[in-house]
Amino acid sequence: MLWEKKWKLSYNMGRTLNIIFFDSQLVVSLISFIFSLKLIKNKYAPIYMRSFYIYPAVGLLIIIPLFLTTHFFKSYIMYSSILNNLSTIFHYCFLSVFIIRVMPNRSIDNFIKLIFATFLLLIIIVLIKEDVTKPNSFAFATANLGLTIFCIIYYFKLFNNLPVLDLKNEPSFWIITGVFFCMSTHIPLITAYDYLYNKIPLFSIRIINLLAIFCYVVMHLFFIKAYVCSARLQKA
Repeated sequence: MLWEKKWKLSYNMGRTLNIIFFDSQLVVSLISFIFSLKLIKNKYAPIYMRSFYIYPAVGLLIIIPLFLTTHFFKSYIMYSSILNNLSTIFHYCFLSVFIIRVMPNRSIDNFIKLIFATFLLLIIIVLIKEDVTKPNSFAFATANLGLTIFCIIYYFKLFNNLPVLDLKNEPSFWIITGVFFCMSTHIPLITAYDYLYNKIPLFSIRIINLLAIFCYVVMHLFFIKAYVCSARLQKA
């Protein structure tokens, strides 16, 4: 009986934390989207920031159905999984193209093109091979690995070409820093989640999953910082 009570307490705590973290991701994503909309017609904002609203917009289109199925329509969770899996391609393509676009050395060499095509092909293969109706963490981890590599290339080019930019006020720097933090942290967390599933207590598994969700909350906070920097350019 004591063990059963502890298990129920652990389960309820984990479920409560999951709701809090997931809802926090939804709220921060919504705030990020609202901030991004302010840059669409801002002629002082960098051109690459005026269209960045597309990413948080698509993110909301994924999170909101998942939120609804988690809280209200659990029988439709399969459709949210399909939508989430397919969004992996957009997630990878949009952010990788953004990073390539703002690299200090604007020339896109064949090596970068090869990396982009290789990871895109790997993501598609993984999605096709696995059941698309179930969460595919490996496909997402593959996309995040590709994005992490692009971030590293960006930093390498940035600091090997004397920057004339004030990085603390440079929107692209904050966007890519947020992506790098999120992607590089998410990969070991999701790997540990898959490996340790059914090997450690359920509560510990939930904590790993919550940390992975929290990475995206932090990423959108970096995005908001980038939007604020873009707005400040108008005042400069």
